[in-house]
Amino acid sequence: MSEDPARPPPPPRPRPQRWGPRRRWALGAVATLAVLSLVGLLVGRSGPGDAAAAPEPAPRLELPALDGDGTVSLAAQRGRPVVVNFFASWCVPCRRELPNLARVARSVGDDVVFLGVDHLDSREGGRELVAATGLDWPVGWDRAGTVAPAAGLLGLPGTIFVSPAGEVLEAHTGELSAEAFAERLERHFGVQVPPA
Repeated sequence: MSEDPARPPPPPRPRPQRWGPRRRWALGAVATLAVLSLVGLLVGRSGPGDAAAAPEPAPRLELPALDGDGTVSLAAQRGRPVVVNFFASWCVPCRRELPNLARVARSVGDDVVFLGVDHLDSREGGRELVAATGLDWPVGWDRAGTVAPAAGLLGLPGTIFVSPAGEVLEAHTGELSAEAFAERLERHFGVQVPPA
């Protein structure tokens, strides 16, 4: 059979659409929300080495003591500068950081309150780490891991510096050296750390 030159060719078959208007809109909305969430996270909280723009109220921290004796409460320290360090026995940078923090804490005495939070860890693992690193301040056990995210921390180790008025002056995610702890104590609380 030959083609009739007077007859136009048949229109091309419509290709099935893989992404209809609804799907494209939904994908765009999800992508926009993801970007806005990331920007909010980065702008709203400090990361390694960055101080928060405006102080926010400290999170509620009332945890069972890691040693099983009573509770550890941040609110009970109101009126005093507080450093809260978050760690876990399975966290290698935490194991490196805690001896630095213990040295700084011993050198400032009672000028600053130090609290610890064993985060998403077994009680036994946390106790072993506390004993191995020489921590001698109250440590709460946050088995569920709810306090660190509420404090604006993005991982471990993490440290928050809380004013006597109960405001988070800085939420730092990442390992800090003894020098970095000393610099922050002076900047946030006016406390000088004697040289080692």
